[in-house]
Amino acid sequence: MDNPALPSAHRQDARPTVHPEHSGDQVAVLPRPSVTPVELLPLVTERLHEILITGGDFDDIYRHVLAAPGKRVRARLVLACAGLLPDAAAAPQQAAVDLACAMEMLHESSLLHDDICDGSLLRRGAPSVPAAFGVRVAARAGFHMAGAAMQVVAEVLTDNQAVFAGIGDAPGVTYADRLSDLSYGQLIETLPPAVDATALRRHYELVAGAKTGTLFRLSCSYGGTAGGADHDRLHALMQYADQLALAFQIMDDVRDIEGGPELGKDACGDLDRRVPTWPVIEWLAMRPGARDMWLSAETSSATLQADLVESGATQAARVVAVQATETASAALDIFPSTPARADLRELLQQVINR
Repeated sequence: MDNPALPSAHRQDARPTVHPEHSGDQVAVLPRPSVTPVELLPLVTERLHEILITGGDFDDIYRHVLAAPGKRVRARLVLACAGLLPDAAAAPQQAAVDLACAMEMLHESSLLHDDICDGSLLRRGAPSVPAAFGVRVAARAGFHMAGAAMQVVAEVLTDNQAVFAGIGDAPGVTYADRLSDLSYGQLIETLPPAVDATALRRHYELVAGAKTGTLFRLSCSYGGTAGGADHDRLHALMQYADQLALAFQIMDDVRDIEGGPELGKDACGDLDRRVPTWPVIEWLAMRPGARDMWLSAETSSATLQADLVESGATQAARVVAVQATETASAALDIFPSTPARADLRELLQQVINR
């Protein structure tokens, strides 16, 4: 199996910029261009093609995946967090772009396996990879892409050792050693607790924190470290990532119930599988008789969908998501006012309004 093309250690733009008199383990504090994270996303798209389309076994799958790129939220998090402290000692822009690519690759690989586990036929309005190429090939491609992503991360860290020397020193900051939490989230999602509001909320938060939050935290930790953030600021980014993940997942669940042409996949998939999403948890708490409806095999997904919307459960879920974004926004107060901080706050609004 061919390995994907990786960023070369000899590329001039992949190395930290240092003053000539400095040794290799020192990084200069140099001004960075005032470019918003969104404006850098085309560089991520271009670089992903360079990394993934190599004449290898999975080129057709990777072209299929890259043809429907999604919103590049994780890449945007990396790029924004890398630009929060314009005057800090930091890795060069190319390093942040490569890290952004790695986070997107990890995300896409997790989606391949999600679609296998869920039996999903659609992804972003197109056939899912398992549907288009088969389950076994999709599984192999997912593992290959995840491995390629970690190779990219390893090379960035090798080429920028001074900037990343403190990885692991700040307790509670997520790096690649917690990547297995993605699988943990997928596993516990299939093992919901009894139909009890408190237990269901805790279970939901664990799943969202593992399945969605892990890559959000990784994106913020690697991006923030690349941008020279200290321990206190990295902890603030972890809080931001966790609250963003909660809001993001809740709004995903609301959209799954409400449907619409922009969903890009079949609506009510979670209802079909009786997954207790946040709107369902709100519904169980507020609607008399909801528990019996939920547990009955005679209750159709269409009936559940109509009752969830009519009861106000989806609106109650939106309120929780908004509260999470407010907490996330407050966590960013530790950073100076910059276009990157504004972009992270804009992302919170887009999650609610999407």
